Amino acid sequence: MTEPSRHFAFLPYPAYGHMVPALPVVAELVARGHRVTCFTTEEFQDRVRATGAEARLYDPPLSSDPPPDVIDADECARAPLKLLDGSTAVLPSIEACFADGPPDVVAYDTTLWLTGRLLAARWGRPSVQLSPTFISNEHFNLSEQHQEFAGRIDPAHPAIVAFADRLKDIVTGSGLREDQQAELFNGHEEFTVAFVPKEFQFAGDTFDGHHVFVGPTTQPPAPADDGTAWQPPADGRPVLLVSLGTTVNNHPGFFRDCVEAFADQPWHLVLALGKRVSPEELGPLPPHVEAHPWVPLAEVLPHTSVLLCQAGMGSVQEGLRAGVPMVVVPHHPEQHVNARRLTELGLARAVRREDASVQALRNAVLDVADDAPLRERVRRMRHHVRSAGGARRAADAIEQRLHALSLETT
Repeated sequence: MTEPSRHFAFLPYPAYGHMVPALPVVAELVARGHRVTCFTTEEFQDRVRATGAEARLYDPPLSSDPPPDVIDADECARAPLKLLDGSTAVLPSIEACFADGPPDVVAYDTTLWLTGRLLAARWGRPSVQLSPTFISNEHFNLSEQHQEFAGRIDPAHPAIVAFADRLKDIVTGSGLREDQQAELFNGHEEFTVAFVPKEFQFAGDTFDGHHVFVGPTTQPPAPADDGTAWQPPADGRPVLLVSLGTTVNNHPGFFRDCVEAFADQPWHLVLALGKRVSPEELGPLPPHVEAHPWVPLAEVLPHTSVLLCQAGMGSVQEGLRAGVPMVVVPHHPEQHVNARRLTELGLARAVRREDASVQALRNAVLDVADDAPLRERVRRMRHHVRSAGGARRAADAIEQRLHALSLETT
């Protein structure tokens, strides 16, 4: 059945880990003839336009600055209030964009949960929650997991008290009926598209039809005909790809340790440094080590024997889709949770950040490379990741949801 053209408002959080999985869904909906208005910041404006969607800037801009190097219980207590203030500050400008009529659907990132639900309720429109990571229900609580690594949050922390007061003021002053106000908090019943495969989700079998697990949505690039794509080493050495993602990549010492760990090993190292470390900071490199500010992981991973990364969900999903075993060195609580799931499923070895010495990194990589049962488990997970459906299944699920709702109202 061909769905009639609808108007979608997308409210992704303007950070790589959130934008990268959301934009292929935007592109898929546009390709199906839908109109999409996607909010973003200047950093991602061109990427949004490339999908065919109309790009609108968050006003005031939502901050996507990297988190602090250490995230403890105090930082975890302060973060919700910062997100609440930032995400609700953009409400007036978003509403002004739709002064001529609201969109048919509001799709919002989990970090903008109140903004998305509030707009949908005011407009009387259905909403869709987009999650780039694990989602919670009565069997698994992501916030509780974070606190295991960051420390327990004191309910009397001033920022928690201020968050509760601020949230109450926003909700009671929203102009919604009391029953609608209560619905703003019932996120476990919200229709959610999660960008992880169900087999990777904690307690995946306990989630009902309100939750769709579509896995990673990006597609590997087609091979370049002109030879400009990344090429594996001509000498046949196994490849170790090292990346700290986009949020914790300001550690030149970590990359130097990786170089030292494999300086005399028969491996080829590819270092994806990011924006905050330059190749020059690493000093002279052996001929079997290459360092890049950026390298397309999807081009390198098919030739990679081991991925050494920080356990960010984007890197993890890319690694699993390519069927590459991992060594993970988590920095932040959410990365620790990802690392826990990887090790729980036997897909990776985790090295604590404080234990990530030259010897420990070398031993972990060599152990993973020699672990045949681990590689077999990774191959099985690769099948789940690749068959989860990606952007097409996400678009299908959203369209089916809207079709079902329209039938309920006719």
